[in-house]
Amino acid sequence: MATSETIAPIAPRNRYAGFSSIFWLWAGGNVLLTNFVSGSSYALGLRFWPMLVITVTGSTLGLAFCAWDSQRGARYGLDEMVSLRPTFGARGSAYGVVVLVGVNFGWVGILASMAGSAMSLVAKGIGSGSTIPGNYTVYALSVGIALPLAIVMFSQKAAFRLSKITVPILFVFVAYILIRLAFGGYFARIVAKPGDGSTNWTAAFEIIVAFSISWFPYLGSWNRFANRERTGFWGTYLGLASTGILFAAVGGMATLATGQMDPAQWSSQLGLGPIALAVIVLGTVTSVTHLLGSGSMGILSAFPSLNYRWICLAVTIPSVIFVYADSLQKVFNLLLVFVGLLVGPYWAVALVDYFFLRGQRIDVRACYDPQGVYRFTGGFNLVAMGCTLVGMIVWLFLGGWLSGSSALTFTAGKALFRYTSATLPSMVVAGALYFAAARVLFAKRAMGGYPFSRTATPPQPAHETGLDSSATP
Repeated sequence: MATSETIAPIAPRNRYAGFSSIFWLWAGGNVLLTNFVSGSSYALGLRFWPMLVITVTGSTLGLAFCAWDSQRGARYGLDEMVSLRPTFGARGSAYGVVVLVGVNFGWVGILASMAGSAMSLVAKGIGSGSTIPGNYTVYALSVGIALPLAIVMFSQKAAFRLSKITVPILFVFVAYILIRLAFGGYFARIVAKPGDGSTNWTAAFEIIVAFSISWFPYLGSWNRFANRERTGFWGTYLGLASTGILFAAVGGMATLATGQMDPAQWSSQLGLGPIALAVIVLGTVTSVTHLLGSGSMGILSAFPSLNYRWICLAVTIPSVIFVYADSLQKVFNLLLVFVGLLVGPYWAVALVDYFFLRGQRIDVRACYDPQGVYRFTGGFNLVAMGCTLVGMIVWLFLGGWLSGSSALTFTAGKALFRYTSATLPSMVVAGALYFAAARVLFAKRAMGGYPFSRTATPPQPAHETGLDSSATP
């Protein structure tokens, strides 16, 4: 099996991705139709200028956390899920795998549904007077799921090559949309359209931050190929931000112009033609390829004896359920609730652990030793898991009402949400609590290998671990 399709650490000499590769990879990964939808989801509620401000500020903050987290994989050549073992334990890190797979199901299904919608419009002869045989289901499953699956099963590295081809094309497409909006008589309407009050500033900020940090589970799967930490940080940040902000803003503008949230629908109403719809499909293939590759590596980190290609198939099939969702808006919002609640606090603890408690030093060999220093208690760091749970409780108190469940709606929390949002406070609480708890509880204990512990043995630097790309976990 190829090195890229195992969870063994990648030796520095085999990390071939420079800034350009990492930038285009993440720019391509963030060329998501769901990025259009993120801006569309709050544009009508806020109006143009507030939509633009929230998109820039929320994305800048959320993606900064992602770039920060990406340095762990870039320094040690580790898959994201493996790099979480020093924080949560050999078994506790499996939680991250569950979250990754769950998020994957939703994103892949949503993207496939929009590909099916776009292809259906093309099939009806939009702007051409001709038709192509087929229907929504055929297009969504073949173009949105089967084709990306075939690519990622062939090779995880294919995502790098695909991005370098598709991302420039998609940038041209977005530029064309902007020109069309500016000179097609739409811009004045977009700027003048009042907000309908369906979304306030804080709710919009919550959406864009949660959407941004949904990249957490995927980062190490790709950044372990980065040849330098700085490359990983800036390539990730600029790649994600350049496309994320641009696509969300353009999606919001298109929705203000047409009233439609689905990119296929507003592309048709704006008269962008079948070529634009074809480009949307191209973006779907690129994005789903990234998602399936990362999801497969996540499962492989927890079950290294499984076959990579069978795992690819397993992480794909459940996504079909979301192809038949009744409402794009409802599925999108529900998925972001899932991300804010389950992803934010967990990765906040991981960030605090790696940067503030360990000083960016981990023992790579111990990451692959179930009985090693990262075993904690039966494979679980109960302190880290407990602090994560507290963060989740904070999120539910503040943002539980976003789920639409009366049982999770707290009047005081909903009122406070208008000033704080939910995801960011839950991350701050979880991370700060873990910093304090770990400094006290692990100071005299050998478990965890913390440098401030009196019984700790300092981990070896990455270049002294002796592990290479052929190492067997």
